[in-house]
Formats: sequence, structure tokens, C-alpha cells
Amino acid sequence: MRPKENLIIWKVFLKTAQTLNISRTAVELDMDLKTVSRMVKELETDLGILLFDRTVRPFKLTEFAIKLLPEAEDLILCSEKLNKAAESISNQPQSLSLSLPVNMTRDDLFSLLSSYTDMHPNLQIHLINDCDHRHILDGETDIAMLPYLPENNDNSLLTFDAGYSYNMLLASPSYLKLHGVPYSTHDLKAHNLILRYSRIYPTTTFIEHGQNRVFLNEEFKLLYLGDAFSCREATLSGQGIAVDLSVAFCKEDINCGRLIPVLPGFHRPVWNMTIAMRKSDEHKKYLVDFASWFAKKQKQAYPQRWKPIYEKYGVQP
Repeated sequence: MRPKENLIIWKVFLKTAQTLNISRTAVELDMDLKTVSRMVKELETDLGILLFDRTVRPFKLTEFAIKLLPEAEDLILCSEKLNKAAESISNQPQSLSLSLPVNMTRDDLFSLLSSYTDMHPNLQIHLINDCDHRHILDGETDIAMLPYLPENNDNSLLTFDAGYSYNMLLASPSYLKLHGVPYSTHDLKAHNLILRYSRIYPTTTFIEHGQNRVFLNEEFKLLYLGDAFSCREATLSGQGIAVDLSVAFCKEDINCGRLIPVLPGFHRPVWNMTIAMRKSDEHKKYLVDFASWFAKKQKQAYPQRWKPIYEKYGVQP
């Protein structure tokens, strides 16, 4: 940037035109004396004229400086008006819609969001449920937490890594008493396997344990249900073994023994948790800042939040 394009240098010029003394300018602007002197000389060099007559004390404005003075004052006044207008706009109430999976844990969600709005009091966050990346592009939500990494070949989405999650296989005690406990993946072929099937979530096609992967083909009896609530109710009522129920959604059921993990160590494929927003909103700093912050918080919390349960039932995230 050339000196004559630097607003700070013009402020130094105006102040020196008032004080007619470099030292007083430095004191009043709380700047280093050498810096003030250098800026004045750089401005003169860039303009190709002398602004101050330094042969007398105090300084005198040259005829060129006198002609520039009102224009410089207008420039600084306009910049101050612009800054005030920008501050006013930035202080306007802002809102964003955040979509979360319906089966996501809410244990610390509200305190987490409150901590953010405390730091950003002009921001309002509206929660909705179960939007996918197409809902984002359709404008139904600003930001969404997705249990998968969406295809983004056209670069229409801005995505943030939010960690990962696993599911264990779960069944009710009454179901296991009636149908028996499966001790191998071969035994699973005698049971109904309850899976989720919807536009939002990727359909499970296999279960795995370490390097051991078993595809759920036509040899298995697969019962597809649309949402987490239906899968949970079907599992609790003894309709089969759930593959897609999240630990977060069934934590109390597991702790109370209403649902029992079966086939220790096996789980459905990892959920790649992702925070996504429209790429076209990238200029909205408050959206990008929140999306990045929320993703970071979830990535820190996800594996640790369920680590004790994972370890107890042999799942290795």
C-alpha cells in the first residue's frame, strides 16, 4: 500500500497540522516518535511535495498542505462514518437455523449453545431436526449436523469435520429370551435386524468388528424403518435386533437394561459427523464462525462422551 493510500498516515498528517510538532503528534496519537516522523516523510515522498516547513519552530504548513487539508479532513470523516455504519450493521441482531439429528444427545447441548450466545449476544440460534445436505441447499436451514460426509462435487457446500460415532447392536431382554442370544454373525441370520431407511441417513449395508466385515445381504432378515423413534420402539417391543440406534439416543435404555448390546465388538459403519452450510454463505462471517466452533466442540466431545460405553462392550472407535 502506498503511503497516500494509508488512512493512518493521513490521520498523522491532520494531527501534525494541528499540533505543528511531531513530538506532540506522537503523544496525542499514542504512537512512537520515529514512526510519526517516518510516516510524514513517506507521505511527502509519495506526493512529491513538502507538507511542512521545518526551518521554523513550530512547523508551518506549506501552501500545498493548506490546499490538501480540507480534503484530508473529509477523507478521515468519511472513514469514521463508514466505520460507524459497519459497527452498526455488525451489532444488528443476527439469527441462524441449526439442524441436528433427532437422536443426537442433548445432555450438554443447551449449555454449550448458551456459552456461545453469551459471547455473541446479538446472535439467535433456532433449532430444527433432521435436515440433510439437500435441505441446506434448498434454504430450509443455514447449518446442519450430518451423520455423513455429503458429496460436494460442485463445491456448493462448506463442510467441517465434527468427529465420528458408532452404533452397537441392541436388543430387548424379552426378545433375547424368546429368540435366543446370537453369538456369531451367522446366528444373526435367524433374527430380524432393524435398520433405518430414509432420505437423510445412509443405509447400513454391513456390520464390522476390526477387520471383520459382514455384509447384510439377502441371507439376513432385514426390517427397514424410517426414523430413530420407530426403530427404538420396535426394538423395545421385541421386534428384532437394532443395528442403527445411536448410543446417545438409547443411553438410558442401555443403562437401565431395557436394551442389551449383543455380539460385542460389532457395530454398523462409522457415522462421519459433519457440520455443513452453503458455500454461497461463506461471506457471512457469523455463520462460518459458528459452524467452525460447533464442529470443533463436537469433534472434541464425541469419542470421549461415549468411550466408557464403547470400551465396556468391546467397540473400538
